[in-house]
Amino acid sequence: MKSFRKYIAVLPVALALFSCGGGASVDPPAEPAPKLVSTTPADGATGLKGTSLSVVLTMDQNVKVTSANSTRITVSGNASIVSVNAYNKDVTIGLEGLENGGNYTVSVPAGVIEGFKENQESAAAVSVTFTMEYVEPEKHYDRAPAASLSNPSSTAQASRLYAWLLENYGTRTISGAMGGTAWETSYTDNIGSLTGEYPAIVGFDYIFNNWADKKSLWSDRPDYTDITPVRQAWDSRNIIQIGWHWCVPSVQEESFDTSGGKRYIDSYSYNNKAFSLKEALKDGTWQNAELKKQLKQVAGFLKLLQDAGIPVLWRPLHEAAGDYTWGAWFWWGYDGAEACKELWRYMYKEFTETYGLGNLVWVWTVQTSDGGKLASVDKLREWYPGDEYVDLVGADLYVAKNTTQSAVFQLVNDSVEGHKMVVLSEFGNLLDIDGFFSEDAPWGYFMNWCNFEDGAPVLWCRNSDGSYSWNNTAEDWKSALSNKHTINRKDVPSLK
Repeated sequence: MKSFRKYIAVLPVALALFSCGGGASVDPPAEPAPKLVSTTPADGATGLKGTSLSVVLTMDQNVKVTSANSTRITVSGNASIVSVNAYNKDVTIGLEGLENGGNYTVSVPAGVIEGFKENQESAAAVSVTFTMEYVEPEKHYDRAPAASLSNPSSTAQASRLYAWLLENYGTRTISGAMGGTAWETSYTDNIGSLTGEYPAIVGFDYIFNNWADKKSLWSDRPDYTDITPVRQAWDSRNIIQIGWHWCVPSVQEESFDTSGGKRYIDSYSYNNKAFSLKEALKDGTWQNAELKKQLKQVAGFLKLLQDAGIPVLWRPLHEAAGDYTWGAWFWWGYDGAEACKELWRYMYKEFTETYGLGNLVWVWTVQTSDGGKLASVDKLREWYPGDEYVDLVGADLYVAKNTTQSAVFQLVNDSVEGHKMVVLSEFGNLLDIDGFFSEDAPWGYFMNWCNFEDGAPVLWCRNSDGSYSWNNTAEDWKSALSNKHTINRKDVPSLK
């Protein structure tokens, strides 16, 4: 009976235990969060090479990163995150735009990396710091830039301007921007107002010469015989650049005589294949007559500036090659390199010999894109008119702000074997001024293209879909113009 009472005594306890199953459930403990095992490169790594890198975070279990969470990952400095991929236990973060000798930290906030198990905590924050190897830039100056202008009959002012550019080349860069659309300075005035510094170079353009009324986007076209805007900039110690978006007729002028209509002249000649450059270079053609008429006209405009003692950074026939694979977008490049070079040389001789212009510093703009990638040096040399017809060589760059500059600069410099000063003849986004020199890309000057919205100058170019072709701010300009390497208008000596 003693043993039976023992079983009877424990029965209520056992029943009580069984009855608990019908009450409230108890949640199982949370699964442990994924933990970091290793990183590649290791945290604190130094001497890494290249401009791109994959940072790999290896966890102790399979993980995932959602698209929304991937946008929370950051990298310091001017580098960019171009991809985030999670596969099995690895999270791979692709980086581009790493600079020579730069220090970087990739930061992954808590909760970005998740496991696949039910009721599982997210991973803790992770950061990886590393340093790129600093490599002393290789010098590509096989020859020093020419000591004087190509035209032996250059004016004293043009010679002084060139000598001053040469004096600063390689150690400082000269700031510049388009004054406005063509023949005014509202854009550079705006930069000066916003930053307290005025760019040294002001750009003008003969784009509206022979621009007909029909289909014109601008009703107030300038009188190029009135040099007041240029004279005022020059008297303020600005350096003057003038380009020429050269307008030519899409059909022969006489075809409008019977209808009495006005001829439409197209400067951006994407579809204007009727005006053949090869025909324009042949005596006796209607295109040749148009060519000679306009050269005489523009030479007259430039002569007014010469008579006023004003030298000009003269930049015609820009972006002639377009993209070496995809083709040209201006009529002066449609018929290929040989025809374009012949036109440049013909203009040079007409202006310097026939019309006696000695106030010009001739700026040839190379193209650096081939199928959207960096072109070979042979492509640039194929289009180059020759040292005896060129004073400066420029590149036009519309790239991201953090773009490494060395490869483009050295390509342009190598194409002329270092015998011409290399300048940034047109750009959208402001690039890193310190990078001009740390990356061995010492552009002699930089020239920002202008833009307007609702008739007012703006520092950005916004597309119809709301995206930006480039997007500068007042702070960007303040930083660029206050850089120790930058020369602004107040720093320009008298060149009269």
